[in-house]
Amino acid sequence: AVEDAIAHPGNYVVKPQREGGGNNIYGENVRKALQTMSKEELAAHILMQRIFPKEVDACLVRRNEVVRVKALQELGVFGTFIGGEDGKVYLNEHAGHLLRTKQTDVDEGGVATGFSCLDSPYLV
Repeated sequence: AVEDAIAHPGNYVVKPQREGGGNNIYGENVRKALQTMSKEELAAHILMQRIFPKEVDACLVRRNEVVRVKALQELGVFGTFIGGEDGKVYLNEHAGHLLRTKQTDVDEGGVATGFSCLDSPYLV
């Protein structure tokens, strides 16, 4: 995957192993990061293939104001996993989800950092 990310950096994102948005690396900076980061720095990040969801019309509420925008939605699924050094799995369960909506021109996705808004899925 690293070789493909260096060859096609626009298809990948390098994320620090923390929650909350911000500090993600996109575009040509992916190539630069993979070629210049130390092993220790790389171990503190995750290389992910980018997902390009369908663009939708949305109304976002920010600072008590409704704004109509072109937006993307991201569904995060959370799990709980506990395993032993012997490979035994003690717990592996679904632990919830988070749907967030953000403007199409925003790479970051953190709700707490103000890049996106919480949303609710409409199931049909």
